[in-house]
Amino acid sequence: MHSEAARFNQEGFNANPVVSFVQPCDSFIFGDSTGRSNAADWIRTAYHDMATHNVTDGTGGLDASIRFAEEQARAENVGDGFSNTMDTAGALQVTRYISNADSLALLAVLAIESCGGPEIAFRGGRIDAGQPNAPGVPEPQQEMIGLVACGHTFGGVQHDPFPDIVNVLNDPTDTEDVAHFDSTFVTFDNDVATEYISGTTQNPLVAGFNDTTNSDKRIFGSDGNTTMSSFSASPEIFASTCADLFARMLDTVPSGVQLTDVISPLPVKPSEVNLILAGDIIQLFGLVRLWNMGDDPTRTVTMLWKDHFGGLTSRCATA
Repeated sequence: MHSEAARFNQEGFNANPVVSFVQPCDSFIFGDSTGRSNAADWIRTAYHDMATHNVTDGTGGLDASIRFAEEQARAENVGDGFSNTMDTAGALQVTRYISNADSLALLAVLAIESCGGPEIAFRGGRIDAGQPNAPGVPEPQQEMIGLVACGHTFGGVQHDPFPDIVNVLNDPTDTEDVAHFDSTFVTFDNDVATEYISGTTQNPLVAGFNDTTNSDKRIFGSDGNTTMSSFSASPEIFASTCADLFARMLDTVPSGVQLTDVISPLPVKPSEVNLILAGDIIQLFGLVRLWNMGDDPTRTVTMLWKDHFGGLTSRCATA
């Protein structure tokens, strides 16, 4: 129930609007810098946390081990985007009912969906790691996984942590010297593919000055550009593929962790239900959330309750 509220209560009365931190999608709350975005940091952090997964022994995966300073200090995790994201997750989402790992997955889902991406199937139940995981995240020049194109519709590569990939840009609109993966780096779309296929890409891991680090170039062309051509030709194929891949990424957890079924919004959901003793009178207080229903001044909500003797009473109220 708590994960359902964190996942879906993003607007309206009694909302916890995490999406406000990625609206507009070029928002970056940690300073006045341009060229970076919260959305890109949230997605990158979820990926780096997941990528420690060891298929052989079942360790690692999306378990919020990236919150530990030891893990953030590794060469594969340079930059402050990870600490920024975990600070945001802790402040906005983590409760006694929602783990750091679930919160990290939620931030990625909300960033993707709020910035033009497809709906992502979300499951809860992740368990936080008690210590850093073993190293395992590929550095940019080593990335060899199917999520590259989907993940690189957001963000880019920053000069400070990667001076061998990106030069100082001297661009007043990009104060942190971030060479972006595509021209719409804060929006989910297939431009990362269309620009690659058309030969106009400025992706620093395709057209960078250091061919050793042009990993996207090698990955994208490894099947003769068949996949990237299909992505370029069809935004729908790109979106549906990415929805599946992102969901699988977020569901990659240590062995023994049992995730819930895909969480869907409850059409009618009571919350904050309390019995209050006011003198000799017992008062029942609560809220009811109606999901995805338009305004209807004639709608009523009927509440049923049983007394100690099994009698059934009802009350109606306009909703």
